[in-house]
Amino acid sequence: MANSVEFAKNYTGILDEVYQRASVSGVLNSGRRMVRAGRGAKEILIPKISVTGLGDYTRNVGYKTGAITYEFETKTFNYDRGIRLFADVMDVEEAGVNDCFVEAGSELQRTQVAPEADAFTFS
Repeated sequence: MANSVEFAKNYTGILDEVYQRASVSGVLNSGRRMVRAGRGAKEILIPKISVTGLGDYTRNVGYKTGAITYEFETKTFNYDRGIRLFADVMDVEEAGVNDCFVEAGSELQRTQVAPEADAFTFS
């Protein structure tokens, strides 16, 4: 009999979408290009951008020349949070719930992860 191997499924995209919908502070997120992962697992790099103020415009000289300062500040999370959910494969099969892990992950994102992330503050 030939082997039958089922490929692992990646549901992170679905779970990320559930998180974005459940998070009330999601509208405050910047683009992915802005915040970067730090060197450690508990760090992120947040851009700090400043520009010079307005100057007087004259018809002879034109605009004043300004400057841009763009640098990253390292922020460290003040705690690690996580959980491992376990569902017995046979229980899932016997219950006839094929998407048990997606549903459980979605529930975790909606009821636990998004509210906690919304309330998170850095140290």
